[in-house]
Order: sequence, then structure tokens, then C-alpha cells
Amino acid sequence: MIAALEIDLAMLRRNAARLRTLVAPSHLWPVVKSNAYGHGLIESAAALGGVADGLCVYAAEEGLALREAGITMPILVMGPTQPALLEAAHAAGLTVTIWDTGAYRRDLAAVARRRGTPFPVHVKIDTGVTRFGLDASQAAAAIADLLDDRDIAVRGIFSHLAAVEEFALGFTLGQFERFDAAPAPIDALLRERGVVRHIAASAASIVFPQARMDLVRPGIAIYGLWPSAHTQGRAGGSLLLEPALSWRSELMVVREVEAGRSVGYGCAYHAARPSRIGVVPIGYAEGVPRAASNTGAVLVAGVRAPIIGRVCMNVTLIDVTDIPHARPGSRVTLIGRCGDATIGADDWATWADTINYEILARLPTTIPRLYAHERFG
Repeated sequence: MIAALEIDLAMLRRNAARLRTLVAPSHLWPVVKSNAYGHGLIESAAALGGVADGLCVYAAEEGLALREAGITMPILVMGPTQPALLEAAHAAGLTVTIWDTGAYRRDLAAVARRRGTPFPVHVKIDTGVTRFGLDASQAAAAIADLLDDRDIAVRGIFSHLAAVEEFALGFTLGQFERFDAAPAPIDALLRERGVVRHIAASAASIVFPQARMDLVRPGIAIYGLWPSAHTQGRAGGSLLLEPALSWRSELMVVREVEAGRSVGYGCAYHAARPSRIGVVPIGYAEGVPRAASNTGAVLVAGVRAPIIGRVCMNVTLIDVTDIPHARPGSRVTLIGRCGDATIGADDWATWADTINYEILARLPTTIPRLYAHERFG
């Protein structure tokens, strides 16, 4: 095994339990889309049993996979569901998102009639992200019409915040106001029908109590990472999050090179001194960001070893000159703790000029994921 991800499901569960306590009495519906942010869809969802009240996914395929694995808690599909999957989604008891009162609504109704049971939906309202969602000014009429449709069971209404992680206070408060105002003409009817409301993902769940509403949808925080430095700063130490994922590989080759020798593609690095170059057998195809070339680092024997040259498709080169015990077979830590040193997804995000979400979500499913007792090496 040339690389593996170690996932501490107990840590993931602890993060969820802390968030549940923080947002109570709101319900906790963690987001497990995109292979649970790289942590493993089925395993992560199963670990959340008894802590989460429901789960959120992006695609119907994810919800169906969870049902196939025996996950019985409520599941909300937040992204588009292809018409060809609606029959299976309905049969599996998935709740889907609707923002189209035209053809898509007719597809939902047709499936519901064939199966003899209304199709459960949450209605999305656009309040500022400008992606999916009913226009806020037209939402009340559209939702009222859906409530009158015997083939559609409106279980919730929701929206998505655009800039809460950056703590753009004015814009965020404006979104809250638009979300409150959009269904106001039918507010009494929604409450009578028990329709839930939600708008908060991780950041808003943590720093905006007024955003917690009936349920929250934390994603990145469940896995132990902060949505942004702004969020962590605003939390002021009130919440402990522990990263649940570690990423390991090992050195395959250690080479001695003379000063001035070029290393890697494009001659993008030249050894400034006689050096020892370590060859790590994973590259950007395995999730190492190419943007971290000549910038990032890994840990070997508790010491940071800089990435040198360009990250290749399946190889990353590092400088182990100052790590005399480094040899073929030495463990390489890309994310996690080694000795007293730690490298996190946030470090990679800085080196690659991106966000920690992307670092985790792009970890390929081909990398083995080892859970709890299955330790690497």
C-alpha cells in the first residue's frame, strides 16, 4: 500500500455531538455529500447514527447508496435529481429539493401518482447565491401552490448563504431578511403544516444563533475543520473541532544529488547544495495539489520536508537532506501528526491557494480508507 487515509470515526462523531449541543434545540442534519468530504460516505453516515437527526447529500445516487447500505435516517437530496432516478428516490424514501414548478414538478407528481404516495420535498429559495432556488419575490405563491398539490408533500423550505464564512455581515443579514420575508404571506399555513426551515451550514450554525432555525446542515465542521479563519475567530474558543482524517504514504526512493542538479519536470528546481531527494509515490492524480509545487511540505520523522520541483501525476519529490534517518520505507505524513509536528488540510489549502473543502473533497476514492482499528504501516 503506497498511500492510505486513516479516518477516526469516533472523532467525527465527537465533532457532531459537540455541534448538536451547540445548536440545540435545532436538529442536526450533517452533510455527507462528495464521499463525506473525502471521509467515506457509508462509513461516515453510519458513524453519525444516533447523533444526527437526518443527513444531507447532493445527489440522489448518494442517498440511494446510503439506503442500500442500510442507513434508515431521513435523507435530503439538495442537488438536482435526474428524472430517471425519481422512481428509485421515491421508493427509497428520499426527500428531494424542488425549485422548478414546471416540468420537474410534473415529473415528481407523475411518480407520486404511480406509486400512490405524495413525493416529499424541500423547497429551495434563492436569497443571494444565485444558483438554484425560487426567486424570493415569487416564492410564497409557488409554495402555496405546491401545498395544494396532493401529489407533493412539502416538508421544508430552505436557502443557502453566500458569504457567511467571510463574515460579510451586511450581505448575510440581508439574506436572513429575504428568507424570512419570502414565505411571510403563507407563514401561518407553513406552521400549520409543520414545514421546517433551514439556512445554516457550518459557519452560520456556529456563529449565528438566529440562523439555526429548525435544523442545521453542517458539513466541514463535522469532519473537524473550520469553514474559515473568520469563523474560528468568531467562535472564540467556544467549540472544539478535531480533524478526523490523516493521510499517509512512504518514501520509495532516496537519491543523492549534487549541487546544481535539476530535479523533476521542467527543471523547475535546482539543488542549491548537495542534497538527498525523497521520492513519494503519489502525485496530483492521488490528490496532491500541483499548485503546491515548490511550496508545500510533508512530514518525515516529525520534520517538515519541503516539496521540490513540480508535483507529478503520480510522484511528489521532497528534500530530506536535513532528515538523516529518512530512507526507503520511511513514513510520509501529508495530513496529520508526526511526532510533535502537524500538517493539516488548511496548510495544503494555503499552499495551493484554495480552501480546505477542496483539499478533502478531491481525495480520490481509489486511495484506501482505513477506519479506527485498521492502521496504516
